[in-house]
Amino acid sequence: MDTQSITVTNQTVEDSHNTVEAPIKETYRKLITEVLSAHADLPEDNLQIKIVTIFDTHSDRYQLLRTGWNGSKHIFNPILHVDIIEDKVWIQINKTDIEIGEEFAKVGIPKSNIVLGLIPPHLRAYNPEYCIL
Repeated sequence: MDTQSITVTNQTVEDSHNTVEAPIKETYRKLITEVLSAHADLPEDNLQIKIVTIFDTHSDRYQLLRTGWNGSKHIFNPILHVDIIEDKVWIQINKTDIEIGEEFAKVGIPKSNIVLGLIPPHLRAYNPEYCIL
């Protein structure tokens, strides 16, 4: 079984075969898709509603989307949206109970590179552990 570790600070990706330098965006893409994919696999209370992922790695936009049917009502709602903008991870919307900034930090994205884009710029200073832009 291959072992793998990702270190964002020096942007090195290691596996059992070789070590290669990875651009920070490439590393962030991998980590974001892994975290969001894990949440898409979780079951919903309503079996006709699914959580699906949308990954646009060209434009660096990533979403969790609730889709399906609730009786005769069609459901199609983005519940979490993340962008990579200028080597920062921007949390643009989070309509979940997932502490997504904390989860990104746990997998190796420094909080100093995570922007809480869903919070107005003048209020971001109240979360100083995250990037304030």
